[in-house]
Amino acid sequence: MTVLVAREIEAISDVDIVGWANSHTAPPSYAEDAAYVQLARCNPRNAVRLAKAHGRLRSLVARSFPDFNDKSDEAKEIARKLFLRRIRTYLDGEIEPFQICRMVSPIENKYDFPLWLGDLYNGCDWMDENATREQASHLRWMIEQILAENAELQSFGSE
Repeated sequence: MTVLVAREIEAISDVDIVGWANSHTAPPSYAEDAAYVQLARCNPRNAVRLAKAHGRLRSLVARSFPDFNDKSDEAKEIARKLFLRRIRTYLDGEIEPFQICRMVSPIENKYDFPLWLGDLYNGCDWMDENATREQASHLRWMIEQILAENAELQSFGSE
């Protein structure tokens, strides 16, 4: 479910799905599932097969977890945690600005403009895949603000 939510918000790619299937030890409940087997056997350099990875993952989750809804509050919380983890990696210099910005629209559309996105929509408005960290210097303080606000929400929620 987490991998599906990550892909739905574009925190990961289809190549990452295949990587997960190859490194994941599947429980008996879906180890023999055709979609899982196809994911595990997929060659990430085969564009035709790779293009089917997202759909196969969706099928696997639908069969293995029939009550799971990728728009539910549970999925929204998974998305929030994934998003916060991903933006922390930006601060560590591990990913580029566009990798942050491409998540904004899918999150807004799927989870109805959640507050935990902060003002990234405006911060990413003009961003494209060629944007450098220097061109996106404003993202750093926006991300720091989002992380600070979410830390406050977490500590408030645990009281």
